[in-house]
Amino acid sequence: MICPFCSANLLYKERPNRTCSRCDRRFALEPRTNSLRMSDLRLRRLLEKRTDGGRLKISVNQLGAAALPRTAGKSQSPVVEALGCLWVPLLVGTILLVAGLGPADMDGFVIAGGILVLIFVIGMLAALIGGRKQQTTDPLSGFRSLIRNDWTDVYGSLPSGVVDDFPYRTVHVPEGARIALLCPDRAVAAFVVANGIPERYGVVVATEIERLPEGMPVVVLHDASAPGCRLVMRAREELPGRTVIDAGLPPRAVMSTPGVPARRGDKPARDLVQWLGGSGTLTKAELEWLARGWTVSLVAVRPARLYAAVTRTVERVAATTRTDPERREAEAVGFLTWPGEAGR
Repeated sequence: MICPFCSANLLYKERPNRTCSRCDRRFALEPRTNSLRMSDLRLRRLLEKRTDGGRLKISVNQLGAAALPRTAGKSQSPVVEALGCLWVPLLVGTILLVAGLGPADMDGFVIAGGILVLIFVIGMLAALIGGRKQQTTDPLSGFRSLIRNDWTDVYGSLPSGVVDDFPYRTVHVPEGARIALLCPDRAVAAFVVANGIPERYGVVVATEIERLPEGMPVVVLHDASAPGCRLVMRAREELPGRTVIDAGLPPRAVMSTPGVPARRGDKPARDLVQWLGGSGTLTKAELEWLARGWTVSLVAVRPARLYAAVTRTVERVAATTRTDPERREAEAVGFLTWPGEAGR
C-alpha cells in the first residue's frame, strides 16, 4: 500500500495499527481489513472521478456505490452457487446409499452415503439462510462505517466534496420556488441540494409526499425498483389535479443493459406487483424483473449524469405551461436512462 502522506510503498507489516512506519502518520483505511480493499488514495481517486474533478458535491452513498463491485446481469444466487459445489457429495452419497441397501452386508456404504447426503443438506440450508441475510443487508453499510468512523477519526470530517444525507423529514424551500421535487432517497436529495439545483431553478426538495407544497408541479425522482415505481403512481393518486412527472430510473432502462450494478434484495409483495401491473405503465418483462427483487439505486448513477438529468427535467418543467402538450407528454416519460458504453 502507498502511504497517503509520504508516498512510501508499505508492506502490511510496515503499517501496524494503520500507521506508516516511515513518517509515523496514521491513515484512515487499511485495505487488508475492509471488504472493499479500500485505501485512502483509492478513495481519493474515486472521489475525483465521481465529483467530475471537484465540480460536483456528492453524498456518502454515491461515493460508496462507486466502490462496490459491479454485479452481472444474471442472478448469482448463493443457493445456485452452493449447488454447483455440493452436487458431487449428493451424487456419490446417493450411489453409496443405493448400493448399501442391497442384500449384501454394506453398512459402511450406507453410513458413508448418509454422511455425504447430510453434508449436502447442511450446505444447502446454510446457503439458503445466508442468501436471505445477504438480500436484506444494505451493501453500503460497511462503506458508510468506514467513512463516518475511520475516515473522520483520522481527518476530522468527511472527505472534501462529500456531503451527509438530507436531514430526516426536512423540506428545502428556496426563494421563488415554483417546482417540487420528490425524492425518497435522502442521499440523492442531499446531492440535489448540495449542488445548488433548488436555488438555481426554484425547486422545493422533499422526501415525503405529505410534505410537498401545494399548487406546484411535482417531479418524482426514484430508483428502478418496485417501491420506486409505486411512488409515482401513489403521487398521482394522492395529488389529484397536479402535474406529476416521472423523472426516475425506469426498469426498462437498466434491466437488460450490460454492466448495470443491479442488486437483488427481498422480493416485493405479490399484491404490490399486481397493483403495478394494473397501472398499465409497465411491461410484462419489467414486472417480472421487479417481482424477482431486482433494483438499481439512484446512487449508482454517475453523479454528472444524474445532475444533467435532473437539471434538464426541471428546466423543461419550468419552461412549459399547464396546457403545453410537451408537459402532458413529459408526465409519462422517464427522463433518466442508463448510458451505454459510449455514454460513460
